[in-house]
Amino acid sequence: MSNLTPLVLGLGSAGGEPDRVRRVAAGHLAVVTGASRGIGLEMTRRLTAVGATVVGVARTAADLEAVASRVPPGSFHALAGDLRDLEWAESASHSIVEQWGVPTLLISNAGHSIHRYLAEYTGRFHDAVRTAGVNYLGAIGFALPLLSAMMEAGRGHLVSVSTTGVDFPLPGWSVYTASKGAYESWLRCVAPELRVAGVAATSLHLPRVTTAMSAPTAGKYPAPELSVAQAADVLCRAIVRRPRFVIPWWSRLGAVVDGGQPAAVQRFWELALRAGVRP
Repeated sequence: MSNLTPLVLGLGSAGGEPDRVRRVAAGHLAVVTGASRGIGLEMTRRLTAVGATVVGVARTAADLEAVASRVPPGSFHALAGDLRDLEWAESASHSIVEQWGVPTLLISNAGHSIHRYLAEYTGRFHDAVRTAGVNYLGAIGFALPLLSAMMEAGRGHLVSVSTTGVDFPLPGWSVYTASKGAYESWLRCVAPELRVAGVAATSLHLPRVTTAMSAPTAGKYPAPELSVAQAADVLCRAIVRRPRFVIPWWSRLGAVVDGGQPAAVQRFWELALRAGVRP
């Protein structure tokens, strides 16, 4: 069943085999945020294995050193810093272009998740600030200099690793979903501008993936989860095919229902919460 999980969840994974990724990535520079673990680590490993050079971004230098020891020599450049430091995010992006050139691929993967109900964070505004710093403001600040260079070069591909939560938001996920939704709205606006300049953009809406970030709510939901390898399969396929969106059918359906019947959806969640359901 595990091999069928992507199909069960409505995500295609065929078409991103190493030979196909090699054709678009070998000899090129890729930038991966959140490269020290989970999907970012797996994508770094796969890209370097097919001949790409990767600049990996993560908060901890020691973690990035561990990544470097697991990939071919000379195929990886470490860049340690926190995207919540907006000045660092922008200057680090400039330094990539200055030191290693214009990337062909930017995988905006770094994320910070938080599952907390409103009553639990009314005195913790810093939760919203920290989450937005990684998922929205820092992600844009880091992307802008790279996108500018890619647009000037007339080529490139931005892949945003997002969540199905932006399609139909759930109670308890307000801070996380708002930050991811803000980045998604930004990307919807700029994607046509990027495309005119020769740069593709892909929004990848993933369901739950078994990572350290999702561990605090592991087992809470009855739906199957993607493994890191399966999520990377979906991402590799997107790198090869460069679609504008990768969204499971059920997530698209949820967005239609949520957008078409917002009052009914709210009433449903009101009744569920009163009954003690905590999504």
